[in-house]
Amino acid sequence: MFYCDEIFMGIKKSVFGVLPFLGILFCPLHAEESWTFAILGDTQWASEVCTPIEGTSDTLCLSGDSLSGYRNPNSVAVDFIHQIQERLILDHKPKFLVLLGDFGDDVDVKSVQTRVTWAQELYDAQIGVFPVRGNHDEGPFVAKEFLRVFPQTRTGEMNQTPTDAFLWTDSAQIHPRLIPGNTSFKIGSHFSSPSCAVGRSYAFQESGATFIFLDPFMDSRAASCPIADQISWVDSVLKAKGGASVPAFVFGHKPLIGACHEDNLFGDNPSVDPVNTTRFMKTLVDHGVRLYIAGHEHLLQHSIVEEPGDGGLQIQQAIFSGASWKFYPSLIPTIDEKFNVPAFGKTREVALGQELGYVGYQIVQVEGERVEITSWGAPTGVMIGELIEAPKLKEQWSVRRVWGWSSRGKQTLLAPNASLTSLSDSFLGTSVRVLSGTWKTSKKDFSRRAFSALASTDWRIFSGLKSAAWTLWGLEKENGSLETPIIALAMSFNAEGLTSESIGELCLMRQEANNYWGCAGKGTLLRRPWQETDPVGTQGLDLEKNEAWAVVNQGGTYAVGYDGTLKNYNQHTKQIPSNKKGKRAFFDLLGRESKEH
Repeated sequence: MFYCDEIFMGIKKSVFGVLPFLGILFCPLHAEESWTFAILGDTQWASEVCTPIEGTSDTLCLSGDSLSGYRNPNSVAVDFIHQIQERLILDHKPKFLVLLGDFGDDVDVKSVQTRVTWAQELYDAQIGVFPVRGNHDEGPFVAKEFLRVFPQTRTGEMNQTPTDAFLWTDSAQIHPRLIPGNTSFKIGSHFSSPSCAVGRSYAFQESGATFIFLDPFMDSRAASCPIADQISWVDSVLKAKGGASVPAFVFGHKPLIGACHEDNLFGDNPSVDPVNTTRFMKTLVDHGVRLYIAGHEHLLQHSIVEEPGDGGLQIQQAIFSGASWKFYPSLIPTIDEKFNVPAFGKTREVALGQELGYVGYQIVQVEGERVEITSWGAPTGVMIGELIEAPKLKEQWSVRRVWGWSSRGKQTLLAPNASLTSLSDSFLGTSVRVLSGTWKTSKKDFSRRAFSALASTDWRIFSGLKSAAWTLWGLEKENGSLETPIIALAMSFNAEGLTSESIGELCLMRQEANNYWGCAGKGTLLRRPWQETDPVGTQGLDLEKNEAWAVVNQGGTYAVGYDGTLKNYNQHTKQIPSNKKGKRAFFDLLGRESKEH
């Protein structure tokens, strides 16, 4: 059904005389360019570590760099940075990296220079860098140096670091491989800034998406530009992006509501400026911005934030952990409870996910109107507290969380014990029915809040399938696991042209790593409707309704098609590997062949 011409034929027969050229309009659904960028949070390291001297009132203070083997100069976590950037260069190859501020722990020009020195290895790999300052990067001298060493915030021109900004210290044991004379390259267009924060707050467009960076901190004249004074500029940038469905990403160092710091984007606590907080959130929501992204907290936290007033306005917030030496817990009671309940009579934040004690970065995949965020993390061995040296992370990385959104799908906020049947949907003649399932997880955040779920969906077209493909994000029961509550799914298919023999080979499939598809269930393909007593792994065909169904406990992308040959149904052509015994191969999240299951 779902080649472009077949889409048209299916619509023509099920609706009414549709003009033939309309079939062509659906082709871009399986031809959109996919590209990625990365995000990294705070990268501070201890400038010194002080411990009490037993039996005295004195303390012994040593350089944090010396304690870490001289691998983290000028309070910058170079060791972690190098390890993460190595993965970006070798494994992910994003178009650019976003830095969420707090480049070092000391508010010092040398910290900024150290950070830009180690950005060189990204430039050499033709990966750009777009930074925004944090509270450890404020002050007039740092502001001036920031603009000097990161000219890309005004022009998009990369690899133009002034040579006198490179820091070659005796203590730094990890040095980037500088390539003298390496040419610059440009990323982005339509750069702009608010008049009070030129080059510090900035926006640009790249590959059909809009990016906005917010800096409320001191400029080179010791003057600041509060976020309240930047909202009109934000509004003008978003108006120009081309419609609510066009992706836009808004970054700032401080969150709307923090987990362990009371200060936020608008002041000392989240209740101090309700008018401008609401203005800001409304501006983002009115223009289709789904997510506000921040650092500052040294943990991974995903939540829904509501406006201070009674309008019910909500937006997603993601706080990303980064690669720092210190790890914080979320507070009890929460900052939300401490400030927003007394001020507004309500909590404003709904917890969706949280993880402590991990170093991490994010890979954001943009495919037209579809956005998918994958959080990668590695355990440090310290959930709450401080590190003395950075551990080696090479074999410790894993996917911690995956979520996304698309204008073709929908988003549903699910409270604990909510039914999942509300996720049923249809698209271009394909319907998906969630027959059973309840949002449940025993996990809570450190502040003892139960997790809700934000279920997000998307629809796409892949050549060769017998249905549209449906993606489900956001139901994983805990970080680092693909497992969701048990769900019974049924998806319709186009039976036109199928024989009794060929229809019997269809199944509800799930897209595996490297775009390979396999039956979502296990074992015998039953020829009957789903039954409430069917356990996980049961699968079947309901030929009266032309539906394939399966009982599953994973999100991901589902469609109806043929299993067994591991045919690549994606529009991209790739060699399909097979194992030596001719059995069906399975792949992990990195595409590496894993044990048969």
